[in-house]
Amino acid sequence: MKRVRAIRFDARASLPTSAACVVANGVRETLTSLFGTPASLRICEPIIPPAHSWPVIMRNALLYRVRGCITDAALVLRATDAIAIASTIFGESPGAVSAARELSRIERDVIDRTASAIAANLGAVCGAREGHSAERVGAIGGFVTYFELLLEEPVTASIGIALSRDPAPEPLVRLELGHLAGVGVVVCASLEIGSVQAGAIARLAPGSVLSVQRSELSRCALTASGRPLALGHCGVRNGRFALQVDSARDARSALL
Repeated sequence: MKRVRAIRFDARASLPTSAACVVANGVRETLTSLFGTPASLRICEPIIPPAHSWPVIMRNALLYRVRGCITDAALVLRATDAIAIASTIFGESPGAVSAARELSRIERDVIDRTASAIAANLGAVCGAREGHSAERVGAIGGFVTYFELLLEEPVTASIGIALSRDPAPEPLVRLELGHLAGVGVVVCASLEIGSVQAGAIARLAPGSVLSVQRSELSRCALTASGRPLALGHCGVRNGRFALQVDSARDARSALL
């Protein structure tokens, strides 16, 4: 007997992985220039972390906000990762540096400059930047999407990137009016001629004639599946019932 797993709904990020890869490639080139040696990294798939995860993501981290024309971005550098990156820039062996310390003033300045250099590559996910540097902030709130760049060479560290808004997903298939040109639609033209007592209807027989005032011929409605399409005059043309359309835009409101 096969087991059926419990169904659940998860929030999925709409940020294209290709856009995150563009950022990763730019960051790799930037770090290669700063380190003076080739840098290699991996990228984690963009996600939408639950609300209770954000305090964990930002714990003991340096935060840099970047304002873009589409959305705001934030760089998240945990203390140990910032120390490892700063030490590598200064040419020190990351393995010989104690992570249980604070950044010096000079190292902090270097990390600030590094964050601004990295932020220059965020245009693919947040649009054109409003400023030329990353703004150091104490906290970020209301951010939605998050992914990480995992440095592997020449140092092991992670760089988190958060976005204040998840981009709206683009439709995979676009339906145009021309696609429906050959579809057949059954429509019905009806004419409201007033009210008739139930007893009078019961007495109707083949050949009975119901009188229609000329003014009532202008109250003909064209509908499809119960939805109004047009209003107009009904009559006969070339031996067939016909409808002269007077209004199509306001058909629904007119009938209501």
